Amino acid sequence: MLPDRRVDLLLYDELSENYLEFNLSLHNYPLIEANFLKMRITVLSALLIGLLFQSVASRAQNIQIEKDPEVNPWSNLNINNSSDQFQFIIVTDRTGGHRPGVFEEAIQKINLLQPEFVMSVGDLIEGYTEDTSIINAEWKEFTGFINQLQMPFFYVPGNHDFTNPVQGKMYEERFGRSFYHFIYKDVLFLCLNSEDQYRGGGQGTISEPQFNYIRETLEANKNVRHTFVFLHQPLWIQEDPKFWPQVEALLEERSHTVFAGHYHRYVKRDRNNGKYIMLATTGGGSALRGQDFGEFDHVVWVTMTKAGPVIANLWLKGIWDENVVTEETETVLHHLLESQLVEIEPYFADNFTDSEEFQIKLSNHLDIPIDIKIEEQFGWDVWITVEDDTITLPPNSVQVIKGQYNPRKEKTMVKDMRPTPLKFIVTANVSDESSLEIPVTVNLKPQVKHHIPFTTHQIKVDGKADPEIVLNEEFLTDTDNQMHYAVVQNASHLIITAVVQDKDVIIDSSTSLTRQDNIGLMLSFLPAVKSALSPDNTYYLRMTVEKDGQASKVNGAKNFPDDWKYICKATDDGYVFELSIPLKYLDDLQGGDWKSLRLNWTMDDLDVPSSHWQEIKRNSLYPAWGSSSEILGSGMYFRDAQN
Repeated sequence: MLPDRRVDLLLYDELSENYLEFNLSLHNYPLIEANFLKMRITVLSALLIGLLFQSVASRAQNIQIEKDPEVNPWSNLNINNSSDQFQFIIVTDRTGGHRPGVFEEAIQKINLLQPEFVMSVGDLIEGYTEDTSIINAEWKEFTGFINQLQMPFFYVPGNHDFTNPVQGKMYEERFGRSFYHFIYKDVLFLCLNSEDQYRGGGQGTISEPQFNYIRETLEANKNVRHTFVFLHQPLWIQEDPKFWPQVEALLEERSHTVFAGHYHRYVKRDRNNGKYIMLATTGGGSALRGQDFGEFDHVVWVTMTKAGPVIANLWLKGIWDENVVTEETETVLHHLLESQLVEIEPYFADNFTDSEEFQIKLSNHLDIPIDIKIEEQFGWDVWITVEDDTITLPPNSVQVIKGQYNPRKEKTMVKDMRPTPLKFIVTANVSDESSLEIPVTVNLKPQVKHHIPFTTHQIKVDGKADPEIVLNEEFLTDTDNQMHYAVVQNASHLIITAVVQDKDVIIDSSTSLTRQDNIGLMLSFLPAVKSALSPDNTYYLRMTVEKDGQASKVNGAKNFPDDWKYICKATDDGYVFELSIPLKYLDDLQGGDWKSLRLNWTMDDLDVPSSHWQEIKRNSLYPAWGSSSEILGSGMYFRDAQN
């Protein structure tokens, strides 16, 4: 009696155009040496297995959905899941200066993606030794990683795995063959050994016996729809690779793709009527300089379609499981972002000659500790140092550290200086399985200190430039617009006035505010340190121009109290903007006698008909608050002490 053997049987249903897979036990029959036995049969000609088809019929049915005869909320119902389509993943070099943990992370993330199988291109262990105890230990470690995969893994040797005859013998004892092939869904997978003559890195080869095997395999599989080739060293860029040119000659007339590793740098070449792709790393040594250098940790996701392979490179750091954000981490993140983690005291001056200190207040309002690492970045005009760049804040605690501005040039005018970024990396361990890392970047530079003059003049908000107000501030744009503005106060009100020169003021009541000329003003009345960076409780007003009997369109003013007065009115050469705010609001917001405010202007300029609104020019006096370009303390105005 022959031993029981299990064979995967793949039956093809002509009616549903689907393969139906079964595991059959062969008992007392000749042994069948095959991974897949494909039988093309129809339901009508195979009555004996009709019951089998019924049990899996639901898998072969088309999508069931109610269709309207005229219009439906979908593009089409051609589901992207044909019977001859499949997906697999390729991992690349783990070793050659391996970085612990990266390949292991890849294994877990491959399980999230659930490909049908996983291919490799070698360099799986460090090798380069004849010490069998070391070799065995390294293979034991690696196969331990592979045993965690939920799908098959196909081995290919690299120069680290197949360095010398001792390693070669142990490889073949462990894995049987160093080159082989298989066919899946009419696609040929050819797994080669570029190390079969033990010449080492940069000197890979295909020997004559291996070439003969390749030639016979290709000859026996002339009509497959595609051929994938996997090997470690990219022999197409190496000298004297022995029989590799002959292999390429055999591949030239067939649809094929070749994958290799070895150089730890991604490069795709279109050659020999195919794609020849040199992969980066899955944990191997790398400077990790990013996409442009082809240096990154990745796996390759290949989808085989009727039209050919579709290849996607997945960076490991871009693959996350379902716990990427949980309710628990969301709650902690919300508390971190709602609280002001970093408060920096703005520094004001007209000239910047000597080093100046400033304070950084770091606050942890959580019930868990947080770690903060401060990274000093490069600046063209000023460089910044801090007294302590690694800080652990206990739960519900505050710490103040010192920073210092240092000029790169003597007597630099502050208004002409470019900002320097200072990066804070905040880490909170939410649980044993989850941590948060939040980068906070603050753009710093000394700021010009603007003063708010006092006037006894009673100012009307009527859209006419008041000759008593000196427009001592300037906003020049990259268009033909120019703005001169002033911030003043009298005994009862704060007044902000702007006069804009614009030869073509475009208004159009039939379209939206943002598709015509408009002016915007953002204000914060919080105390200076709170207002200096991404302030809460901001007031924003945006208006079009009142012109030719057409009223202004207004956004944002719904949050204004009724006694805040504002207008934007056309003049002969542009328009005038005015805003008047009772001082009692400033006192209430700052807890007594108000001392400062922060503002930013925007202007949209359109010099063609509004139907061509795409040509509008957008200008901002300072980088937008809350953006990555925001500058700490920009646009701060201070009330004179005697007022």
